[in-house]
Order: sequence, then structure tokens, then C-alpha cells
Amino acid sequence: MRQCQCEQCGGQFPMNDTLRVGDRILCDACCEKVLPAAEADAPAVDLERQIDPTVCATCQKDNGTEELSRLAEMPVCEPCETFFRNRPFPAWIKLSLAAVIVLVGVSLVWNLRFFRAYGALRYSWACFAEGQVEVAAAQMASAAAYVPECEDIRVVSDYMEGVSLLSQDRYAEAVAKLSQCQSQMPPDSDVEILLAQAQGGVAFDNKDYDGFLAAAQTYDRKSPDSYMGKAMMASAWACKHAQSGDTGCRERSLECLKQAENLALGDPGFAEYESRILHRLQSRQIITRQEYYERFPEGWSPEKED
Repeated sequence: MRQCQCEQCGGQFPMNDTLRVGDRILCDACCEKVLPAAEADAPAVDLERQIDPTVCATCQKDNGTEELSRLAEMPVCEPCETFFRNRPFPAWIKLSLAAVIVLVGVSLVWNLRFFRAYGALRYSWACFAEGQVEVAAAQMASAAAYVPECEDIRVVSDYMEGVSLLSQDRYAEAVAKLSQCQSQMPPDSDVEILLAQAQGGVAFDNKDYDGFLAAAQTYDRKSPDSYMGKAMMASAWACKHAQSGDTGCRERSLECLKQAENLALGDPGFAEYESRILHRLQSRQIITRQEYYERFPEGWSPEKED
């Protein structure tokens, strides 16, 4: 753990318990005394909490004098980094399944519909875990229809349908469904990230490339460790270059594409996305993914351009 000296009172404090106020390092107590005076003299004060790179931001483990690796600009120990990069199955899914099991157990003597809802629910989650999004959405919709009084299942049904519509590039419909369940889904459902992706698709379809860029920037803010947000920004800047010929837009696109490549770590999905963006930058043609596949079924390279 690193120590810092307060420039006001001279005391030694853990680095995480100090703040940078302008060019000075102050402890919390001195900061409270100094800030009112600073606010009276100037309308704005640069205030920043210091972060000790040797203390885990999650579990507060002290790593002595060695700096920890960083995740989203925050120092994290190895166990915490492993947890965040290999997150267990979300607790909200387990809890929802447990809640339905209890519901079905109590309702066995009431009606067969609870048996059917339970079966559809379990099958839905199994399909969702295997990436069969459309089947999962259909099964969850069946479960919601069997027990319409269960609001939680209806919300998850809207969510899964939104994900399914997004996977089919039906962006406007996906926006409607995801917006409908956004406030009721837990944070680890990533509904805001999915919504930003769908909104970007709507903007692209409407040739609103400023809106496309804004949606991509939202995605990147919500998920800075994912390459997709930066790849979307590269795509949006490429659209703006294709539309206007502005070389600055081209440079921004290539910069975002490089950042995305560094995060993609060899993901084959990124390679396909990258080739479409490079094609757009060279040809200044804005075509859909389907049109791209139809024109270049074996992939694109500069030599294949007419």
C-alpha cells in the first residue's frame, strides 16, 4: 500500500484516502476545509480521488509495493480479475429459475399450465445458453402465455424476444422490445448495451450516421472492455467518410478499428467486421451486411474491388 502526505496538515495517509485538488494532495478532512474557500475564489476546482495501484479496487487486497494489473483502468488482484473475466452464470438467472421451481411445486394441484410453463422455461434457458436465441425466445413467450399473471416471466420474454430480433437485424422491433423491459431487467443482463446496438442499427438503416455514431459511443461507454463498441464507432466513422469524403473521418475510423483489434484478441467475428469496414473506407460504398455477403461470398480484399 502506498502512503501520501497531505500538503495541508502534513499527515501520512493511505493513497486511496487522499484527493488531488488542483496541484495539491490533501486528505479528506483537509479537503473539506479547503474546498469551500476554493469555491469562493474560483467557479471550478479540479478534484480527483487518488487510486492506489497496489490495492485491489474490488476486494481491497494490499499487494505491497507491486502494482496490480488494471481492468477498466482500475487496479484488480488476480482472483478478482479472473472473476470479472470469467463471470459465473448470472445470479438473477439462477434466482428466477429457483422462483419458478417453487411456484410450480406449490401449483401442482391447481393446474397443468404450471407444468407446461415450467417445462417451456427450462427449455428456453437451455436453448439460450447454447445460443439458440430464436427458439429460446419462442419458448419463453410460451411460458409467459401459460402464466400471464407472472410479471417476471413476461419481462424476460420481452428481453429474449428483443435479443432474437436483434440477431435477425430487425433493429426497430428490437428497440421497442428492449425499451419495454429495460427498467425491469437487472444490470448484468446488459440490456442497455443491447439497446445501444439496436439503436445503432436503426440509425444505420435510416442513413442517420451521426445517430449511428452516438449509439456506438454509448455502447463503448457501457462496455469499454468489449471490442464491439469501438468496432461500431469505426463503422460509423467509415459511413461518414463514405458520405462526405472527409479524410478526418477516415482517420478516426482506422484509429477505432485498431483499438478494436487490440481488444478482439483474434476473435473471428472481428475479422469479418473489419473487412466490411475496410471495404467501405476504400470503395466509399455503404452497403448492408447481407449485400456485402452476396457481393463477396468468399470475403473481400482490395484486389476484388471492381
